[in-house]
Amino acid sequence: MHTINLNIENEKELYNPFDTEADFLSEDIKSYITNRMGDKSIGEEVKIRIISPCSVNQERIKKAFHKWVDEEENAIKKEFRRNFVQQIWMFAIGVVFIALSLFLENKIGVVWYTVLSTIGAFSMWEAASIWIIQNPKLRLRRRTVKKIRSDTVIEIETPSE
Repeated sequence: MHTINLNIENEKELYNPFDTEADFLSEDIKSYITNRMGDKSIGEEVKIRIISPCSVNQERIKKAFHKWVDEEENAIKKEFRRNFVQQIWMFAIGVVFIALSLFLENKIGVVWYTVLSTIGAFSMWEAASIWIIQNPKLRLRRRTVKKIRSDTVIEIETPSE
């Protein structure tokens, strides 16, 4: 089991300082957990151990933790949708410019033909770039978030225990 220790003085450190209801984890906590998740082995469960001299409301921290995971999942879904739309547009623009350059090949000069076909090729490359580079990164991020949701145990520890 991969253990991530969070040493805090009081429970307020876990939450965003602007959040009066303590519903949202602080950006520092989220960043630390995300960075430490990179150290774990594939298939290894994760335990987040909160060490504090003061008492910590376990239900509140679990609720904030799940809210963070939900927000991450929603952000990933939105990014996939945005990538899909952008990919379709770039591919369509590429096809239009390449078809236009082929149609006008004998009617325009070599320079304009080259410009039109290059714009089309770059547009198609951008669509392919989303598919080859950006989407695999998003899939990895989505897989990590799912692992965080399913394999994470939150444990509260006070020094007197």
